[in-house]
Amino acid sequence: MHKTRILRLAEVRSAAVTGEARRLRRDARLSIGEVASACGVDQSTVWRWENGTRAPRGDRALRYGELLDALRDQLKEAA
Repeated sequence: MHKTRILRLAEVRSAAVTGEARRLRRDARLSIGEVASACGVDQSTVWRWENGTRAPRGDRALRYGELLDALRDQLKEAA
């Protein structure tokens, strides 16, 4: 696996474990279902990611990371 991809996965997993991902979703007033749809996963998967019972993996985790980045940017602009 490419080093950049591994580092990116680590960043996404960290955001999920620390609660940052949940905070970003809530601050953006998005439902778990909306995030799940954007990432191509079930709602239960996003719930598990946010609650630390499952780590985001693979391409779906990378899509989740892209969404989190966009939410960070959007919330910074709104502040």
